[in-house]
Amino acid sequence: MKEQPVLIVGAGISGLSIAYELQKQQIPYTVLEAGPDAGGVIQSFHKDGFELDAGPNTLAATTETLAFIQELGLTDQMLEATAASKKRYLVRNSQLHTISPNPLKILTTGYLSRNAKWRLFTESFRKPVIPVGEESVANFINRRFGKEIADYLLDPILSGIYAGNLDLLSVEEVLPALPKWEKQYGSVTKGLMKEKGAMAGRKIINFKGGNGLLVKRLRERLQTPVRFNCTVSHLEPAPDGYLVKYTDNGQPAELTARRVVFATPAYATAANIHQLDPTTAAKLNKVPYPRMGVLHLGFDAAALKAPLEGFGFLVPAAEKKHFLGSICNSAIFPSKAPEGKILFTVFIGGARQEKLFDVMSQAALQENVLREFRELLQLSDKPVMQHFSVWEHAIPQLNVGHAAIRKAVDTFQQKFPGLHISGNYLCGVAIPALLQHARTLAMELMKK
Repeated sequence: MKEQPVLIVGAGISGLSIAYELQKQQIPYTVLEAGPDAGGVIQSFHKDGFELDAGPNTLAATTETLAFIQELGLTDQMLEATAASKKRYLVRNSQLHTISPNPLKILTTGYLSRNAKWRLFTESFRKPVIPVGEESVANFINRRFGKEIADYLLDPILSGIYAGNLDLLSVEEVLPALPKWEKQYGSVTKGLMKEKGAMAGRKIINFKGGNGLLVKRLRERLQTPVRFNCTVSHLEPAPDGYLVKYTDNGQPAELTARRVVFATPAYATAANIHQLDPTTAAKLNKVPYPRMGVLHLGFDAAALKAPLEGFGFLVPAAEKKHFLGSICNSAIFPSKAPEGKILFTVFIGGARQEKLFDVMSQAALQENVLREFRELLQLSDKPVMQHFSVWEHAIPQLNVGHAAIRKAVDTFQQKFPGLHISGNYLCGVAIPALLQHARTLAMELMKK
């Protein structure tokens, strides 16, 4: 009997990489994508000679990721960040402060007050507290280090990764090493000193043409083409697996599959499984995806008085700006901007700033951001290139209560053998984590 293909719902980087890994194991698959294109939030394009990424702007060059890139034949298209990428900035009192990736070196800078430095220095003398249940990042950092460390260090850092709210984000989800060190060593700083390797930085990469090249190459390598404009509308158990009903470019269609992988955002997966399991669907609908804006700004290099050498800068919410931070693209990947030009990618919105999209127009928001940005960097001229993208559902928020969502997913998969729920809200928002999960899931499906 011919083996039924594994049905993969969603052609973002998760769905594509799962399909690719199944193909390597000679397991047939079908990929349905509701939209007209693949890649999800990984979108790259050119404008006025600038090379832009509207989604992730960089990848961490893990050993596994580099091997995957070589396997896809993209090594010669890979761009490695310049040495300037090791330099990072944080904003305080509308001034840029150079910050070392090593948190202990913060003691030698003027970024924090003496009181905050003392709290950081004496953290190892504070008794550990093992909370009952999940704890927010804000609560954890406040009790171990104090409010200033939370507001001026952790808030901007996690805004740069999740665009999140420290009062809501779960420390066990987004910074699991910290509560582990407190429990194991009685102190975060003691744990940091004993496990220095955990804080080691990795090389940062991009591609010629942008990170969308990774999506393009994955699509090219798939022997079974992705079926676009196919929206799943119904799922029910069937004698030989699951009956899946969907619309194919507006026309009703259906297929039967023994194994279905949902590689879609939590809210989309919730809609697909609602009739099958309303309780799990309700849990998935609790994962927030706040709106975000991505503002690309290109300037003449002469507009900047002194070159800004560094990866970029992050802005604490306490600074009350209209944006979260910026990547200095042309400083870390010079080919991203034409000769004599500089390129920045500015991030807006997220869990703390999403309301900005409701209280002002996109034009007014861009005007406010551009004014603050130019003042901060002392840019003498207006941009020569400006492009604004809005993601209605951006980065999933791993807030307090996320452990219950994970548990609900595990219970669902046990209750309905053959159904698998995947996605960045479960295995990590970074591309390397999604690629690793794809390999793991493909091996699991092969064994079954």
